[in-house]
Amino acid sequence: MLDHLAFFYQVIIASEFLLKEAIFLLGDDGFEGDLKAFYAKHLEDEKGHAEWLKEDLGEHPINLHFGAAQLAGMAYYLVRHVHPVALLGYMKALEGHPIPIEYVEAVEKAHGAQAGRTLRLHAIEDPHHMQELEAVAVPSQWAPLVESTRLQTRKLIEGLS
Repeated sequence: MLDHLAFFYQVIIASEFLLKEAIFLLGDDGFEGDLKAFYAKHLEDEKGHAEWLKEDLGEHPINLHFGAAQLAGMAYYLVRHVHPVALLGYMKALEGHPIPIEYVEAVEKAHGAQAGRTLRLHAIEDPHHMQELEAVAVPSQWAPLVESTRLQTRKLIEGLS
């Protein structure tokens, strides 16, 4: 269980930088301005979560997981070299499958309440975040990229399980 958390720690540490990169690359007007504001709000919502998860892991080692590097690397490439809207698909894949509360409770039972702190927060917040992600109006030209990114991210995650 804690190895699973360590994997997600590595995914989460990339999230802040992905959001910052997307914000940097987006324009200030129209769709890009709206998307930039959405990413800035999400960045604020996610602030500190990686550090919390690291604290939750306590002394458990965080070994390099190349699957986390694959996920983040794909997202970095798409944000930087295709369009920052691709990050929406990545976020939908990660937040569109909320952590079951039963899993959180199993982690807490096995490793103490502290180990489940950040998991519990995401189990509660991710459904709300998904509603926000779905509400973002994506121009038709970018909708296939968002959906393809979501599907590819899910495929990578499922292949790692």
